[in-house]
Amino acid sequence: TKDFEPRIGLDWDPFKQGKTVVRAGFGMFDVLPLPYEFGLNTAATAPFQIIGAAPGATLGSGINPNVNFNEQKIRNRFIDAFPKRAYVMNWNLNIQQQLAPGYTFLLGYVGSRSLHLSAAADDINLVQPTAVSGVGLVFPCDPSLLAAGNTCANQQTGTRIDPNWGGGAGIRPVLYDGASSYNSLQAQLKKSFSQGVQGQVSYTFGKCRDLSSAPVTGDSYLNSIAVPLLLVKSARVGACDFDVRQILTGTLMWNLPSIKNSSGFVNTLTGGWELGTIVTATTGAPFTATVGDGNDPLGTGFNGDFSMDFASLIPGCNPIHGGVNYLNTNCFTPPTAPSSFALATAANPFGCAPNSYPASPVAPPPGTEFCSNVLGNTGRNRFYGPGLTTVDFSIFKNTRIPSISEAFNIQFRAEFFNILNHTNFLSPGFLNTFGQNNSVYDFNGASLPTALNQTATTSRQIQLGLKLIF
Repeated sequence: TKDFEPRIGLDWDPFKQGKTVVRAGFGMFDVLPLPYEFGLNTAATAPFQIIGAAPGATLGSGINPNVNFNEQKIRNRFIDAFPKRAYVMNWNLNIQQQLAPGYTFLLGYVGSRSLHLSAAADDINLVQPTAVSGVGLVFPCDPSLLAAGNTCANQQTGTRIDPNWGGGAGIRPVLYDGASSYNSLQAQLKKSFSQGVQGQVSYTFGKCRDLSSAPVTGDSYLNSIAVPLLLVKSARVGACDFDVRQILTGTLMWNLPSIKNSSGFVNTLTGGWELGTIVTATTGAPFTATVGDGNDPLGTGFNGDFSMDFASLIPGCNPIHGGVNYLNTNCFTPPTAPSSFALATAANPFGCAPNSYPASPVAPPPGTEFCSNVLGNTGRNRFYGPGLTTVDFSIFKNTRIPSISEAFNIQFRAEFFNILNHTNFLSPGFLNTFGQNNSVYDFNGASLPTALNQTATTSRQIQLGLKLIF
């Protein structure tokens, strides 16, 4: 398949009246590795970046011979040396119909499929799980190695892939095993400019799924899992981090007519006014309900900011409340396993971790037990945050001065962003601040705050301007 990139297109007027057109197309395109995929990986790797400590050092004193660091904890990178060809296939089919003079309607389907895309993470040197029938993915827990007072939820007892490297900055990888798919229904009603008015309304209903939305670094988006279980594809598949299922946008521009047969002063005063608006309404962005906050209840030994462990969802319970207390935390529990699942021991570390989630305010569902070393059942990006609605509005006044030049125009602009001052809450995410996060429980089972307290858009913003056009 090397250098094979077929493209085909179709444009058809089925009734030969110039009012209906059918279009279709297919194309295959290479996704070439670009410098941005390697720039950060090079600059933030030893020997170009080494983080150490030098007590008593002062700025401008030159190289300090007392700088010390652990050579096994400096930042390291792993790049897939033999990547497969990364490519994307795009296709579409649409029908456009003229409804009346100046009005057209378009209805179409758009899809794509991508393979062998770059997938990054903040660490790949993790303790690996094993699949246990009837339980799921289980991470090793050896109680005999625990320090006094610790559990397998706050002390790693398993062995990393490379036990000689870890505990500091980890090993940040770029693999070329990413894949994604996108399918959408798209519609548009458009009015071309006539009688001083033009506008359109567009709607998209789409679905995007992938194995990773992070081509360079693990936390590319606020909702990205910075350290996913990169070697376990079943734990990575989910909605794209940017998957917004429904998008409705409307635009309108209106050139107001001036008073006819008026004096030059009145014509200048009443003419040249333009009104414009953009209305946007979308569904929310996806997010992952997790357990552990910034801790490591699975005992992976990861280097990162937030746990990759999933919470477990109670069957038949609606997990979304709406409003400020958006997430219905009563629908979630820490991860569980059947009560028959034996406890982990030194001889059998792939059992249920003893003393799991002792601070949980809820009991495990009947017939189950809490196991901190078992991956929860909700999965990546299963839930969607609150929608977004904004209305932007503008007023322009054009004052043309032909005595200076034919094109000379003094334009006054008043622009109002989010004119209705509508509050659009931000979806729960890993990188949100002010205490809002997507972890329902901590590593010990204690409840964590999940109430929404950040917005995705600003409050009403008013912008005034004067523009000279010549």
